[in-house]
Amino acid sequence: MQYDSIDDLDKKISKLIMGNDNQVYFDEAAKLWDHWIEVGGNTFDNAYVYGQGSMEKLFGDWHRKRNNLKELVVIAKGAHSPFCDPKNLSKQLTESLDRMQIETADIYIMHRDNLEIPVDEFVDALNEEKNKGRVKIFGGSNWTLERFNEANEWAEENNKTKLRILNNNLALCKMINPLWDGCISSNDDKILAYLEETKTAHLSWSSQGRGYFLPDDITQKIEDKITSDESSWRKPGEHSSGPLSCFDSSENRERKKRVFELATKKSVESQNIAGAWPIHMKFPSFALIGPRVVEELNSSLKNLEVELTEEEVNWLNLKKS
Repeated sequence: MQYDSIDDLDKKISKLIMGNDNQVYFDEAAKLWDHWIEVGGNTFDNAYVYGQGSMEKLFGDWHRKRNNLKELVVIAKGAHSPFCDPKNLSKQLTESLDRMQIETADIYIMHRDNLEIPVDEFVDALNEEKNKGRVKIFGGSNWTLERFNEANEWAEENNKTKLRILNNNLALCKMINPLWDGCISSNDDKILAYLEETKTAHLSWSSQGRGYFLPDDITQKIEDKITSDESSWRKPGEHSSGPLSCFDSSENRERKKRVFELATKKSVESQNIAGAWPIHMKFPSFALIGPRVVEELNSSLKNLEVELTEEEVNWLNLKKS
């Protein structure tokens, strides 16, 4: 396992982060999470909305039975739309800590932003939770660069703790259509330059483009299944969160071509090249993964075996011809 650090957090964080959003039964979850610990993983991404709270409860039961909380880095997320405001932030955090059977979240991330609320109100609310000892560090998911920077400038001017983490999509394939309302991609020249300059930590979701970099026939099957699964609740004409609906473009097809070319050169799988790219940044960069079974986890672990030069990182992202 590879690790990195984030300012003001007293623990090392595994470069890959276990996403706890797809487990239903304790025995299956425990098998996966036990293996995660065995291979050196230590960080878990939890959220108030995942499984309507059931995922947090599973995680809480698991770490209590294993008695290993001190070894873990626990991420809590809350304040998802339409409940993205300081009052619900505090209320949901109380419920999340209770479900996970912990007193303090190592990392707290606002799951969305609310442009109708001034950033200083969120910074105050987050600092209040830190001062209570309920979170150690905090950040924002699906925040624009402008709002994130505004929040930290206000925090600095008013002697408050800054947001330490940006948690947007950061995949080699640039997001063309948002997976869900309010989703933001950090594969943007201005955002990447800001992260590099400030050394702000970044946690990427859907870091492999939901299967975009698999062989075309497999990507199409994933697209068809997601579209079918979401058809019952998507509005007529609304795109799905499938890899083609959200990521397909001429530029991304060129990126995919280069991924396969480099995978052949390095004798690895295409998805491992794509999975390695987000964690080869010039700032603390971590990738959320969502394996359902041990075999899928082992596949993602191979991302860590891929070494990319700076030239290759840029070339894959069409920065060099």
